[in-house]
Amino acid sequence: MNTKILELLKLIEENPLLEIMPMVNTECVGGDDYSSWSAEWGRAEVDEYYVSDERIYFRSTDSEELVDEYMDNLAEELGEEADDENVEQYAINKVNKLEWIKAIVVHIEPK
Repeated sequence: MNTKILELLKLIEENPLLEIMPMVNTECVGGDDYSSWSAEWGRAEVDEYYVSDERIYFRSTDSEELVDEYMDNLAEELGEEADDENVEQYAINKVNKLEWIKAIVVHIEPK
Protein backbone atom coordinates (compact mmCIF):
# COMPACT_ATOMS: atom_id res chain seq x y z
CA MET A 1 0.00 0.00 0.00
CA ASN A 2 1.22 3.49 -0.78
CA THR A 3 3.17 5.02 2.14
CA LYS A 4 1.14 8.24 1.90
CA ILE A 5 -2.09 6.31 2.40
CA LEU A 6 -0.55 4.40 5.32
CA GLU A 7 0.47 7.73 6.84
CA LEU A 8 -3.10 9.00 6.50
CA LEU A 9 -4.55 5.85 8.05
CA LYS A 10 -2.15 6.17 11.00
CA LEU A 11 -3.20 9.80 11.56
CA ILE A 12 -6.87 8.79 11.45
CA GLU A 13 -6.25 6.03 13.98
CA GLU A 14 -4.35 8.42 16.29
CA ASN A 15 -6.92 11.24 15.87
CA PRO A 16 -10.32 9.59 15.29
CA LEU A 17 -12.32 12.69 16.25
CA LEU A 18 -10.61 15.09 13.84
CA GLU A 19 -12.21 15.98 10.54
CA ILE A 20 -10.33 15.08 7.39
CA MET A 21 -9.79 18.07 5.11
CA PRO A 22 -8.65 17.34 1.55
CA MET A 23 -6.79 20.28 0.02
CA VAL A 24 -6.68 19.99 -3.76
CA ASN A 25 -3.76 21.59 -5.58
CA THR A 26 -5.01 23.95 -8.30
CA GLU A 27 -2.92 22.08 -10.86
CA CYS A 28 -5.22 19.06 -10.40
CA VAL A 29 -8.20 20.91 -11.82
CA GLY A 30 -8.14 21.55 -15.54
CA GLY A 31 -9.75 24.56 -17.13
CA ASP A 32 -11.91 22.46 -19.43
CA ASP A 33 -15.53 21.31 -19.52
CA TYR A 34 -15.00 18.01 -17.70
CA SER A 35 -16.40 17.33 -14.24
CA SER A 36 -13.68 14.98 -12.98
CA TRP A 37 -9.90 15.13 -12.87
CA SER A 38 -7.27 12.62 -11.90
CA ALA A 39 -4.92 13.32 -9.00
CA GLU A 40 -2.97 11.45 -6.34
CA TRP A 41 -2.57 11.35 -2.59
CA GLY A 42 -0.03 13.79 -1.22
CA ARG A 43 1.19 14.09 2.34
CA ALA A 44 -1.20 14.04 5.27
CA GLU A 45 -0.65 15.98 8.48
CA VAL A 46 -2.42 17.27 11.55
CA ASP A 47 -2.68 21.04 11.35
CA GLU A 48 -5.03 23.83 12.31
CA TYR A 49 -6.89 26.02 9.87
CA TYR A 50 -8.78 29.30 10.00
CA VAL A 51 -11.35 30.35 7.40
CA SER A 52 -11.61 34.06 6.65
CA ASP A 53 -13.85 35.81 4.13
CA GLU A 54 -11.08 35.53 1.57
CA ARG A 55 -9.34 32.19 2.04
CA ILE A 56 -8.23 29.33 4.28
CA TYR A 57 -5.12 29.87 6.42
CA PHE A 58 -3.08 27.06 7.96
CA ARG A 59 -1.33 27.68 11.26
CA SER A 60 1.81 25.79 10.20
CA THR A 61 2.39 27.83 7.04
CA ASP A 62 0.28 30.99 7.13
CA SER A 63 0.27 32.35 10.70
CA GLU A 64 3.25 34.65 10.05
CA GLU A 65 1.45 36.06 7.02
CA LEU A 66 -1.60 36.80 9.19
CA VAL A 67 0.59 38.47 11.82
CA ASP A 68 2.13 40.67 9.10
CA GLU A 69 -1.32 41.58 7.77
CA TYR A 70 -2.55 42.60 11.22
CA MET A 71 0.66 44.55 11.84
CA ASP A 72 0.31 46.44 8.57
CA ASN A 73 -3.32 47.31 9.27
CA LEU A 74 -2.62 48.44 12.82
CA ALA A 75 0.46 50.44 11.82
CA GLU A 76 -1.60 52.28 9.19
CA GLU A 77 -4.33 52.93 11.75
CA LEU A 78 -1.95 54.26 14.42
CA GLY A 79 0.40 56.11 12.08
CA GLU A 80 3.46 57.57 13.81
CA GLU A 81 2.14 56.49 17.21
CA ALA A 82 2.75 52.84 16.31
CA ASP A 83 5.31 51.10 18.51
CA ASP A 84 6.73 48.20 16.47
CA GLU A 85 7.13 45.86 19.44
CA ASN A 86 3.63 46.49 20.78
CA VAL A 87 2.08 46.26 17.31
CA GLU A 88 3.78 42.91 16.71
CA GLN A 89 2.67 41.49 20.08
CA TYR A 90 -0.88 42.73 19.46
CA ALA A 91 -0.89 41.02 16.04
CA ILE A 92 0.49 37.75 17.46
CA ASN A 93 -2.16 37.76 20.19
CA LYS A 94 -4.89 38.45 17.63
CA VAL A 95 -3.75 35.55 15.41
CA ASN A 96 -3.53 33.20 18.42
CA LYS A 97 -7.12 34.08 19.39
CA LEU A 98 -8.58 33.25 15.97
CA GLU A 99 -10.93 30.27 15.77
CA TRP A 100 -8.33 27.74 14.61
CA ILE A 101 -9.81 24.32 13.82
CA LYS A 102 -7.64 21.23 14.24
CA ALA A 103 -7.92 18.72 11.39
CA ILE A 104 -6.13 16.04 9.42
CA VAL A 105 -5.14 17.83 6.23
CA VAL A 106 -4.66 15.63 3.18
CA HIS A 107 -2.90 17.26 0.24
CA ILE A 108 -4.19 16.12 -3.14
CA GLU A 109 -1.48 16.59 -5.78
CA PRO A 110 -1.36 16.39 -9.59
CA LYS A 111 -0.15 13.17 -11.19
